[in-house]
Amino acid sequence: MAIDDTIHLEGRINAHRRLLVELISVMAAIPAAREALVAMARDNETVIDHEEDPGSDPDPAFAAQQIADDELRAILKAAMARLETRL
Repeated sequence: MAIDDTIHLEGRINAHRRLLVELISVMAAIPAAREALVAMARDNETVIDHEEDPGSDPDPAFAAQQIADDELRAILKAAMARLETRL
């Protein structure tokens, strides 16, 4: 991928993330929605029980899922922080 393509893609991802944070913060003002979002941030979708062979390298799928879980929590945390500034 060319550098210009990478910068373009990064800019678009950042814009989507900002939009998601704002939308989630607005949605979190609804008590039932906020409870669901807090539960989502608390839950872990990564399979933890993959330690049968401690000497093996982690499967790339586990790494990708962990990155996705981390990003999801970061977005929800940012949205909740934005909501708190409005209250």
